Amino acid sequence: MRKTKVTVLLLLMALTVSLLAGCGGKEEEKTKDGYAKKLYLYNWTEYIPQSVMDGFEKEYGIKVVESTFTSNEEMLAKLTAGGTGQYDMTIASNYVIDAMKEQDLIEPIQMDQIKNVKYLDKSTLNQPFDKNNEYTIPYMTSFTVLCGNKKKLKELGVDIKSFNDLTNPKLKNNIVLVDDIREIAAMALKVKGYSSSTTKEDEIMSILPWLKKLAKNVKVYDADAPKSVMISNDVAVGLMYSMDAAMAIEENKDLDVIYTKEPAQKCLDNFVIIKGAKHAKEARLFIDYVLRPENYKKVLDEYYGVCINNGTKKLLDDHYLKNPGANVDQKELKRAEYIDDVKDSASIYDDLYTKLKTE
Repeated sequence: MRKTKVTVLLLLMALTVSLLAGCGGKEEEKTKDGYAKKLYLYNWTEYIPQSVMDGFEKEYGIKVVESTFTSNEEMLAKLTAGGTGQYDMTIASNYVIDAMKEQDLIEPIQMDQIKNVKYLDKSTLNQPFDKNNEYTIPYMTSFTVLCGNKKKLKELGVDIKSFNDLTNPKLKNNIVLVDDIREIAAMALKVKGYSSSTTKEDEIMSILPWLKKLAKNVKVYDADAPKSVMISNDVAVGLMYSMDAAMAIEENKDLDVIYTKEPAQKCLDNFVIIKGAKHAKEARLFIDYVLRPENYKKVLDEYYGVCINNGTKKLLDDHYLKNPGANVDQKELKRAEYIDDVKDSASIYDDLYTKLKTE
């Protein structure tokens, strides 16, 4: 009898909720200018400073609710598993944009409503993965570099001029690698003379012996904060994003960027709006706010990324300009190769990484 009463009660509650939903339910709170009071951002760890999000809230009354990820693969997995309804926007690298379009994860961004696009370096616009920037607005170039501890390398008697030098036995337990198979595999592929975005299974799997040799020297794989072990002198060299290298160099004066005879890797990170976003209008407003030169400078002051905002370039201080991890060598940046979409071959890279870490 008790179960019956509970069941009836639950049915009545469900009916009530249904009726409320049919009537539109509770309307979302709005700012005085008619914007929603919250914007949901899915973002890389440490990529937009809290000060910028706070400034946006102060000016427009819109709070940015941020969730974070550590790789494009993690972000894609979350969205394809039904996470699109949780977020309004995210930041995605160039090589996953095609997949996001094919899987219907993003919607047109309406670039004409984002006036501060005018400050972006034209070399970042109209890229092959999104002609006419229908879906993307560039945010920052991500540049992958080697960061070396000059003092420790000298003590170890190691001179790094090629990625192949990282397999030197003298570097045992002295390397940190960003935990990303595409970045790690790129080094081996270049040493072998292959494209860093090859889709050929025989070429991809052929680098496993080299990677296993490298693994003997790796102390840690770290996607979140590879800079930490560099700052603390725990390792002699690391493969990491240039902004992490810059922050490490800021803390430890024995560190410097190392360029090899093989070109480095780069990718272009972009703002995108999630398909069906409830707050697309607020997302565009936020993108426009971030691209204001003075606000973009706040991003670079804290995270030292590669500047692609021409308005901001005029505002940069010496602490950015004199840091080789932040103000990267432009010749090396031009020489660097883009990480491209490898489509179905991504699973081969995943298999390669599994074999590297488990066999």
